Amino acid sequence: MTSVRERSGHFAKSIIRILAVGTSISMSGCVMEDFNDIGETLFAKSPIEAARDALDPYNPDLRREGVVLLANAPFGGVEAYLKMYRDYVENDPDPLVRAAAITALARHGDAKDAMLIAPFLSQEVEPNETVRWYAALALQRLHNAEVIGVLEKSIRDMEETGEIRASVCVALGQYPEDRVVQMLFFALDANELTVNTEAAQSLSMLTGQQFGLDLDAWQTWYGSALSKGEAFKDQKEYLFPTYSRDSAWWEYAAFWLDMNWEKPGTPTGKRSREERRTWEETPSPEAYEREEATRELEQVDDAP
Repeated sequence: MTSVRERSGHFAKSIIRILAVGTSISMSGCVMEDFNDIGETLFAKSPIEAARDALDPYNPDLRREGVVLLANAPFGGVEAYLKMYRDYVENDPDPLVRAAAITALARHGDAKDAMLIAPFLSQEVEPNETVRWYAALALQRLHNAEVIGVLEKSIRDMEETGEIRASVCVALGQYPEDRVVQMLFFALDANELTVNTEAAQSLSMLTGQQFGLDLDAWQTWYGSALSKGEAFKDQKEYLFPTYSRDSAWWEYAAFWLDMNWEKPGTPTGKRSREERRTWEETPSPEAYEREEATRELEQVDDAP
C-alpha cells in the first residue's frame, strides 16, 4: 500500500492535481484531444503570460493556472509573487486558487506563513476539502511550533477525512514534544489504516523506535523513556516528503519551468528561506523575460 507520506509531496509538482481537479469540474465529458489542447495552451505560456493570467480578476481558472506556473518556476519565490500568494490565500473566493496559492507559499514562503495557512486546515474556516488537504501538506514543509494546536484540532476531528488527518500525522513528525506524541497515540487508535500507518511512521521519526501499529507497545516504551528523559534521544531527521514522475511532453514547452524534481528536504523554519532559493542569482538568456513578468505584478500592485 502506498502511504500518504509517499504520495503527499505534491509541492514540487503539486500543480498537476490542482489543475486536474479544476479541469475535471469544468470539463466533464471532454475527450482526450481537449486535454492535449490544455497542455499545449497552458504550458507553452511565457513567464509574462503566466503573470498576467495570475492577475486576471475575472477568470479563476486563469488565476489558478498562472499561480501554478509561476510557483513551479525557478524564480517563483521573488517578493512580488510571495505577496500575491499570500493575498490569494486569504482573499481569493475560488477554492482552487486558494489551494494553488497555499501550495506556492509552502514552497517559497517562510515559517511565519505557516500561521497564515494553518486556519485553512479547519472545517469551520475552510469547507472545501481540497483546500484543507493542501493546507495539511503545506504544514509538512513549514516548521512552526505555533501551529501544533491547529494540527491537534484537525487530527482529533473525527468528521475530517482520513487522508487529511493522515497528512497531519506526517506534519507532526517534526515536533519532538510530549503533546505531539499523545496526538499520534490518538491517531494510532483511529479507524482509518492510513491514519494509523502515518502516525506510526511519525512516532518512529520522533523516537527512533519501531513498534509498528502496536499502541500498547508504544505507550509502554514511551512512558519508561519519558521518565528517564530519553524519549527523543534517537530522533531521526525529519524531511518533508516529495514525489517524482515522468515529465509530460507539454512541460518541456514552457522552457522556464524547473524540470528538476525536488528531493525531500528540511522544512523552512529549521533552515532559512535563503538556503533553498531556486531562482537564479546570475542573469541568463531568460532573465529579462522573468524580470518583465515580475514587473507586471509590481505595476499592478502599485496601481491606485
